[in-house]
Amino acid sequence: MTQHTDVALPELAFNRTDYTALRAYVQKIPVQRIADLYYTEDSPQVEQGLERWLIDMRNALIERAIEHNPAFAEILKGARQGGAITKKALDILITAADLPKPTPSRAQPVAQLFRPKTARSLKDEGIKTLGDLVDLILRRGPGWWRSIPRIGAGRAGAIMRWLHQWPDQLGEIDLGLTHPAAADNLDLLPVLDTTRRREVAPLGTFQLPTWLSGTDGVNRAPAFCFISARNDLEAVNAYLNRYKGQDSTERAYRKELERFILWCALVACKPMSSLLVDDCELYKHFLRAPLPEFRGKRTVKTSKRWRPFALEPMDAESQKYAVRVLRAMFDWLVKVRYLAGNPWIAVKDPIVTEQVEGMQIDRALSTNAWDTVVAVLSERGLTPVNRQDRVALASILLMGDSGLRRAEAAGARRHNLKPSRHAAGVWMLIVLGKRSKMRRVPVSPRTIEALRAHWRDRGLDFDSQPDDLPLVAPVVVPGTETARARHETGSTNGYNSSSIYNMVAAALQRVQKHVAIATPGEAPLLTPEDLAQLEDTSPHAFRHTFGTQAVDEGMPLQVAQDILGHASASTTAIYVKAKEKRIAEAAEDYYNRKGPMVNGGKRGAKE
Repeated sequence: MTQHTDVALPELAFNRTDYTALRAYVQKIPVQRIADLYYTEDSPQVEQGLERWLIDMRNALIERAIEHNPAFAEILKGARQGGAITKKALDILITAADLPKPTPSRAQPVAQLFRPKTARSLKDEGIKTLGDLVDLILRRGPGWWRSIPRIGAGRAGAIMRWLHQWPDQLGEIDLGLTHPAAADNLDLLPVLDTTRRREVAPLGTFQLPTWLSGTDGVNRAPAFCFISARNDLEAVNAYLNRYKGQDSTERAYRKELERFILWCALVACKPMSSLLVDDCELYKHFLRAPLPEFRGKRTVKTSKRWRPFALEPMDAESQKYAVRVLRAMFDWLVKVRYLAGNPWIAVKDPIVTEQVEGMQIDRALSTNAWDTVVAVLSERGLTPVNRQDRVALASILLMGDSGLRRAEAAGARRHNLKPSRHAAGVWMLIVLGKRSKMRRVPVSPRTIEALRAHWRDRGLDFDSQPDDLPLVAPVVVPGTETARARHETGSTNGYNSSSIYNMVAAALQRVQKHVAIATPGEAPLLTPEDLAQLEDTSPHAFRHTFGTQAVDEGMPLQVAQDILGHASASTTAIYVKAKEKRIAEAAEDYYNRKGPMVNGGKRGAKE
């Protein structure tokens, strides 16, 4: 069936005869009598079907009245449901029809400007205002609509056409410009335009002009090279290939090398293999304040709006990490005889103030916030259509009850999960963690029940199919070619690290929306502090939540260390909330034993 694409509220072009006819209709005058009194046989209204036309007219007037004043929604509640219209309501409708169409703004709710079905689909994804919608489109690019249920290509196109009518109010939305797809064969890619600094592009989507390629770099090693790289970009790719299969590491290194290559070409205007110590120092300073054309909001890499740096400045720790990644790559290129020397060995790391606590455990949720998130998703999961809430609950419990990282939760497989032989109700899961180390973690009974519900959504039996299948996998697959290929029928692929992040983030938005609806006479489910923290909560916060609550409830540090996979017990000890308390109590005892200061600095006798 052809998709209905009329997403915006209609333009109103009714005359006084139409209003009179509508008054007669709501007074229960027969439709045929209305046609005889007010229209001719060849009137468009009659030819279209007068009753259907009058109903559509009534609905259009209702939506436009609410658009002008949302307070009318309650007055017109009965009319929206097809009931009788009072004289007061009808006067509101006719008055609203004569008002000029309001100019939209970024702060305006989508419900005021889009038809109810479209508005509900957007609001379910956390898009409350037109500003939210525009930001989402710019962030995701041309395929922004693919992960939103009931928003297909036709409806997305209608939304875009409507948004393009208001560039001054909502901003320009130009998604026609995209980078070419990444390719391993650099010879097939376009040459990076070095005449305009704004033309930055992700690594793997361009080749460098000959004079910047590094083919004849002054630091190229004269001896036989152990890799087949002909130029700097091929050398960078050879280095990144060492980390195939280590997705997080490869992604982090690629980001830093991407930034560096673009700086070499567009700022330093030198090949990477011709850089000297002075050039490396300049890049270290560049990291403190990248040029405006290198910074931008987060978006997909296929968009021309993509930028290698975020709008916010890099902290000192991130700058130090970038320098160390580059030093390590140059060191490897020297070892394989691509470069003659490593200029980064003469560059000092940026100075970083050592934190009292190395991990950001303050991101851990309070006990109340954690319990509320689980309770809300459990309640929402009771509704059959809320499959996304059930997979989110299973994923969050894997991280919050078992201390998994999101990549570990994404990579967890069913055949590695078995009931414990030593404790009833507890299951044990083997996961592959950082540094390619395997470890066993306990899985709670409520996590198992959440996984069973999620597997039923996938059409699988959790207990009778312990095959090599992911514990959590998408139940709604985006319409992109990449997603379809990854999750084709019979696929054994689950979420990747990025997609599980997006899925959990969307679920947390639904939780916030749920708790915002307060029941009269009842205390709010979350404190303002918890709500503010939940706004910025990432999946990794659930791992910190487990560590904090487990140690606080008396779990031995050694056990918590084994579950979390920490290399050092001192790392796990950071979760001990009583650490500061013990210091204060010990200091108090020490100061009391020394006695108070009296008589100009002399200590008094102890009692």
